[in-house]
Amino acid sequence: MRLLPATLMAVAACGSDLGSAPVRLVQTRHAGQRTLAVMASPDVRINARLPPAIELSGGSVIRLARGRISSDSSYFLDPPWGIHPGHPVIRGALRISYCRRDEALCRSVVLPVSLPAKRAT
Repeated sequence: MRLLPATLMAVAACGSDLGSAPVRLVQTRHAGQRTLAVMASPDVRINARLPPAIELSGGSVIRLARGRISSDSSYFLDPPWGIHPGHPVIRGALRISYCRRDEALCRSVVLPVSLPAKRAT
C-alpha cells in the first residue's frame, strides 16, 4: 500500500505525528473473496457509527462496514472491510471517522487512496 504525500499532510493538519498515519488501506481476503480493509494504528479506534467508505475515481463507492462492532455500536473491534471491486488499481478518496483512545472526540477526514493490485503469490 502506498500513501500519497497529501495523505500525510491531511493527517498532519489533524495533529498527528508525520511518522505514522492513523489508518491505512490494505487488501485482504475473507471467505475466499478479495476484500479491502482499513487497519488502524494501535492508538486509534475506527468510528462504527460513520463507517469508512472509499469513493472511487469513477464515481462508485465501496462501503467498509463489515466487521465486529463494540457492544455500544460505537467502534469497530476488527478492521472494517468490504468486497474488492476487482479493479487493477484502487484510486479515489477514503472517508473515515476515527478517534484517538486518549481523546473524547472523533475526527472525520478524507484521505487520498492509490492502491495497486496485489500480485498473486
